[in-house]
Amino acid sequence: MNIQNFIKLIIFVLLMCAGQILFKKTAIAVSKKTQRLEISDGFIAIILSIVSINYFYLALIIYGIATFYWLYLLQTIPLTMAYPFTALAMVIIPVASYYFFDEQLNDIYWVGAILIFMGIIIISFSNKP
Repeated sequence: MNIQNFIKLIIFVLLMCAGQILFKKTAIAVSKKTQRLEISDGFIAIILSIVSINYFYLALIIYGIATFYWLYLLQTIPLTMAYPFTALAMVIIPVASYYFFDEQLNDIYWVGAILIFMGIIIISFSNKP
């Protein structure tokens, strides 16, 4: 894989990660705002709480941009090469959650993260034309 495609794929992964972090911020804000409404308390009330949070709209916009960007990438990068890079989100999002939301990571997480990195490297080198 050439460096340009690598950078393009990393940009896509970062867009997806940003969207997920914003969805988490939305969930936190909704939780604070509604004091954890249950579905039985009114699904409409929960939806109205969600749509009143600006993080939600920003997350949707970022996801929309990422979707169009993904379609652009798939025009020139084989799916067999591009899709494995999305697994990087499984490494980046928990690390970001650790810093932004004080979520905890354990040793098993780091073992898994290393395996994900190794898998992406193996796939990247195995798909050379």
